[in-house]
Amino acid sequence: MSNVGLLLVAFVVGLPNAEKGLAGSIRGVVLNGSADRTPVPHAEVVLRVRIDGQWVVAADTRADGEGRFVFEPLPLEPELIYLAGANRDGVHYPTRRVRLTRDRPHVRLPIVVYDAVAEPSPLIARRFEVRIDCEPGVVRVHERLLVDNPTRQCYVGAAGASGEEPITLRLAIPPTFRRVTFEKEFFGRRFALKRNQLVTSIPWEPGEQELEYTYVVPNPGGRYVWKRPLDLPCSELRVWVRSSELEQVSCNLLRSSPPRAQSAEQQTLFLYEGSRLPAGYTIRVQVGGIAIPWTRYARWGAIGLLLALIGASGAVAFRPRRGSVRSKKNSAETNDHQPTRKDGPKRRKTRRRRAA
Repeated sequence: MSNVGLLLVAFVVGLPNAEKGLAGSIRGVVLNGSADRTPVPHAEVVLRVRIDGQWVVAADTRADGEGRFVFEPLPLEPELIYLAGANRDGVHYPTRRVRLTRDRPHVRLPIVVYDAVAEPSPLIARRFEVRIDCEPGVVRVHERLLVDNPTRQCYVGAAGASGEEPITLRLAIPPTFRRVTFEKEFFGRRFALKRNQLVTSIPWEPGEQELEYTYVVPNPGGRYVWKRPLDLPCSELRVWVRSSELEQVSCNLLRSSPPRAQSAEQQTLFLYEGSRLPAGYTIRVQVGGIAIPWTRYARWGAIGLLLALIGASGAVAFRPRRGSVRSKKNSAETNDHQPTRKDGPKRRKTRRRRAA
């Protein structure tokens, strides 16, 4: 181990604890996770310390024949954060961060490394979730990708023909995006724009890692078509679309929930769960400009025609009844007048006879 780095750290921080005998240590063993956690002999181990928000290399050493390493003496100061890690096949594998204090001056921890694989890519997407918010003039898209390396090797990618840095993952988001914001700063610093695509050279250890980010796409018109090829093979897709006109939203995935236009969310969900879709499969969402199918017009037309027929039949059935009432009323009125007319002449004759 090199003590020069440790003395420099103690001098910069102003902690002469190592000279006063208040010294701690970090020791452990380097294990190969690709070979049932067997010790890795003569592995290169590096110790970093965080000073003023930056990680500084404090010391480096080589593990012995059984993979064991030790860093000592180390200053005891709660403000100092130590991070040990080992290098293997060009990949640095850090372990957990630790603090050394008077109550806990010595720490033991393992460092797990993996064998590297360049190709083919073993990465798959366990789940891909997308939320599309249609706002005036823009479309805001939030994506969450659960990346999984189901193997026991670390995927590092293959270098390009001209010696370019290997690419392990591409994000095929629409090339017209304005900006991208990653939820984790680590990923934000590791992705770069190359040929209208976000690419990274991050080594992917075995296991799952969640990648979450948001980007904005300009949409000056009311109609927008969002196309998104899958970056990795995926068997679970969920696409939420939020819009003020949910009837004008379509997708090539199955709609699993009806539009909730009356709710405060104003969103609909499209879902796919089944056999694994290949990388490159394109999800297509259209917002606006959707023609209403003729079946919908036919449905309303049938309802209108039915109402018209009901009204017409009611009118036909009701008119004879009104006419029969009127005829009966007229006949009753005629009968009432006829006796009066007959009585009139009889009374006159009776009066004339009396007068004679």
